[in-house]
Amino acid sequence: MDLTTEVLRLGTAMARVRAEVASTNIANADVPGFRLQRADFAQATGLLRQAAEQPSMDTDRLGAITPHSLGASVHAADPDPTVPVSLDREVAELQTANVDFQTLTTLMSRRFALMQLAMSGRD
Repeated sequence: MDLTTEVLRLGTAMARVRAEVASTNIANADVPGFRLQRADFAQATGLLRQAAEQPSMDTDRLGAITPHSLGASVHAADPDPTVPVSLDREVAELQTANVDFQTLTTLMSRRFALMQLAMSGRD
């Protein structure tokens, strides 16, 4: 795949994982001993920055980050199980992930429409 498609794919996967983490936090907010979860996207974010700075970057590096590996980046945000889950923050996180996902899927759809138009040879 080309760089733009890989960037959009990775961005949508990150938004999906953020939404899943926020949903898990909301669902378990009242469970005794539950620890707030967060995803660590440092590696993915670093590669996205590199892609922005180096458009000739090898797309295989982005392709190596899968939804599974992003899911594996989820960890307890605080080792203290008494830290409460802020439902307002988690709902905001869920909404932000939703907006990101919708935006990225719209961009991906437009990208594919342009590719289809180019392949058909129409003006």
